[in-house]
Amino acid sequence: MTQSDDKPPKKQPRKKRSSKSSTNKKDQKKESTESEDSARDIYKEKIRRALQENLDEFIKEKNLNQKQISAINSYIEEHLSCFVLLGYTVDGSPVSLVNAPSQKDSDSLGTLLQKFLSKYIEPPSNISMI
Repeated sequence: MTQSDDKPPKKQPRKKRSSKSSTNKKDQKKESTESEDSARDIYKEKIRRALQENLDEFIKEKNLNQKQISAINSYIEEHLSCFVLLGYTVDGSPVSLVNAPSQKDSDSLGTLLQKFLSKYIEPPSNISMI
């Protein structure tokens, strides 16, 4: 045997990865994150616009309702000193309006409401006990 046979084979040094492949991967990652960011921004803008439109519509309806209730209040106030108005709008929204300028008026309305409710509420049916 020769000496060269006893020696293990020399390891070949690892090849360095080409900078092009790593750059391509980085570019792909940048492009994908940029596209994801732009998609997020688009969705955020759509959501923001939808919320803003909904809020604007709500404020417009609320102002309109307040104006209508104020008009009704002033009309009824010409005829009644204190009153409670309960009802629903055409849309089905509940309306409750209490006009009691003083504590005395508020107490008298409370008493009148109690009398009204006790008069028009049916007593519960007899419950048979077993």
